[in-house]
Amino acid sequence: MPRDTSPQERQAFIMDWLVKSPRVTVADICREFGVSEVTARHDLIALERSGRLKRTRGGAVSLSRTMVLSYPEERASRNVAAKDLIGRAAANLVHEGDTIIVDIGTTTLEFTKALAGKRGVSIITADVAIASYASFNLPNLGVILPGGTLRPGHLYLAGPLTLDGMTDLHADAAFVSADAYAPGHGFTVQHDFSASIKRIYLRNAHRRIMLLDSSKVGKTSFFRYSDLEDFDAIVTDADPGNQLARAVRQASRQPRLIVAGDRLGGNVETDGTSWA
Repeated sequence: MPRDTSPQERQAFIMDWLVKSPRVTVADICREFGVSEVTARHDLIALERSGRLKRTRGGAVSLSRTMVLSYPEERASRNVAAKDLIGRAAANLVHEGDTIIVDIGTTTLEFTKALAGKRGVSIITADVAIASYASFNLPNLGVILPGGTLRPGHLYLAGPLTLDGMTDLHADAAFVSADAYAPGHGFTVQHDFSASIKRIYLRNAHRRIMLLDSSKVGKTSFFRYSDLEDFDAIVTDADPGNQLARAVRQASRQPRLIVAGDRLGGNVETDGTSWA
């Protein structure tokens, strides 16, 4: 039986759905409200005309998702829950008025999304997807691109111009990622350019924060660029085998270890460097 709902109620449901999912279908709306496909399509048409979504075959997607360049789907959909936890935990370390360096990658993209509600923050990034997302969705934040060459088949700037541009840019905090971390091997990445620019990020920031999803712990990549002692905080979703906690305790300069866990802020090591 159809539910006695108004178009406004159905359309509010559709927009709430698109906050949590990449797409809503006509079938989803019909199933939720017991209305006909014609009614569901009329709701989508009304929302599209008001500039709130974009219709697709059999449904619709959020307009903001069509305004941000995305990473290849296999990367963007990997460890999404972990990256969301890390991003929201790391966003708590951003102060109003900060200028922050945001590294390239899908984890830092989730971190950028978590900055909604922050004011007076400026983002320095070589990641075109992050810059695009912030431009369309975070109107209270400023975006600075260092320049350079867009790497073919990727969504970030690279090359000598990027390195030169970053050398002259200084920030309150740098939020950096890695391809792998293993005790004794430090943080490693796959490409030498990534190692070079991340070193500049760390050198030019007052506070240094590592965003590392737990699937990368205990692994190594090709180029080492830093170790635990180079950071003020390590933010992760979990600490398999307590590898990070043990490494922090043994470090000559101990960073703060923040393990978001099953709930945001679920486990915070307080023995490390105090946050300023």
